[in-house]
Amino acid sequence: MTTPPDSAEAAGRGNDSAEKNRAALVSLLAALGLTCLKLGVGLYTGSLGILFEALHSGLDLLAAGMTLAAVRIAAMPPDAGHPYGHGKIENLSALAETLLLAAGCVWVGYEGALRLAGNGNTSMPSLLGVGVMAVSIAVDINRVRVLRRVARQYKSQALEADALHFSTDILSSGIVLVGVFAVWLADALDFPPPLHKVLVQADTVAALLVALVILRASLRMGLEAVNTLMDSSSVKEEKAVGKAVGSVPGITAMRRLRLRSSGPLTFVELTVGVEPDIHVSEGHRLAHEAEKAVAAVLPGSDVTVHVEPFSADFPPGDDPFVLTSRTAREHALTAHNIHVLRNGARTRIELHVELPAALPFAAAYERVHTFEGALGQRLPDAHILTHLEPEGGGELDAETAIPTPLREQAFEKAKEAAADEPLIEDVHEFSVYMLPEHGICMSFHCTVTGNPTVEEAHNVCLRLEKRIRAALPDMGRIITRLEPGRNRLAGNTSPLQPPC
Repeated sequence: MTTPPDSAEAAGRGNDSAEKNRAALVSLLAALGLTCLKLGVGLYTGSLGILFEALHSGLDLLAAGMTLAAVRIAAMPPDAGHPYGHGKIENLSALAETLLLAAGCVWVGYEGALRLAGNGNTSMPSLLGVGVMAVSIAVDINRVRVLRRVARQYKSQALEADALHFSTDILSSGIVLVGVFAVWLADALDFPPPLHKVLVQADTVAALLVALVILRASLRMGLEAVNTLMDSSSVKEEKAVGKAVGSVPGITAMRRLRLRSSGPLTFVELTVGVEPDIHVSEGHRLAHEAEKAVAAVLPGSDVTVHVEPFSADFPPGDDPFVLTSRTAREHALTAHNIHVLRNGARTRIELHVELPAALPFAAAYERVHTFEGALGQRLPDAHILTHLEPEGGGELDAETAIPTPLREQAFEKAKEAAADEPLIEDVHEFSVYMLPEHGICMSFHCTVTGNPTVEEAHNVCLRLEKRIRAALPDMGRIITRLEPGRNRLAGNTSPLQPPC
């Protein structure tokens, strides 16, 4: 079963998309302004720290554009080619951003090493660089606050990546600010030569420190994006879902739980076990309860529930009914009439297996023997009894002609047996047919008077069968259906059907 989003949810997602677009657009404009400002000042002063910050902001500008495009594509509804939606475009965008940042860090490391070795350009002391970095810090603080709020509210990894970039901008801008200020201070004050030599390299050292910080953060974000693209699920969320579904009354087991994320959506697929003898409607209800349990843990998730028979009387994985059916399918056998009989710790499994009618018996026996061996390994304490029959052999043989004298004789004996029972009024719906397993069989309906209990009605059936079988010892199955009289039907339309 799958829970489809309703119209209210669709409208909510449209509002979510609009707010994410606004946040990404503001971020894009801020990155554009800072990039131009830092690039101009960096080229003027020759500061490696400010130039790297300009490069960093330029990459952020490109990243913000990618983010803006990603959130718009992610908001598109699912289609034939993308049944799970387009949410993973946000994860691709986040991965691309981290790769760009890593490339910038490598360039700064190379240029910084040249400057420290005395083979590169030096920075020009300037208070203008100090002012630019102070403005950059103020803008980035505001951007991070807005982006993190929207990213957490709408579970957008692309906006989260954007916020991470700008949070590293704050730290990196602070380090560069200290480096640029140290270079200006070394020029403005008369420090001793050893200290002066250290301070004039402060800008380069600051750039290298920033590169290390950004490289570490980008690698962490890149790993998260790869895990999401690889459908790596959260162990914490899996445990929470398993606990919620397992607490639903009527669900006997839960297995094959799978979670995958696509943008803000989480797709959940799971298989739950229910008692084998419940009605289809009850199974549907339990599946719906499982969906609600998952939605309580992961709001807005898309849930698919598969229901399988699984008895609570056996430990997980040891349900004889399920294992018998599954093992038969694995051996390409058609099994039916599977009966699991329990007596304390002992289990007896009886089943019918259909095989091609023209198959030699030795080959048929070998196939069934192999199947029994595989089932015995899964249920070592069970006694397995398999009945072989030709494909379609269990069907009612309507073509076999029952001799008329035998049919009439069976009908008369049934009426005679019923005449000796004071609770029986008449015999009707009489039928004589052939079953390969039982030979000639008969069935009939009887109207019962009074208001007997189930036990009393069952005893009537037993006495009827005993009298008929004494007169017709070769008769196979004898099925008697008792029905209440018309006076009883007026108050109760459910026919009495004891297990005769």
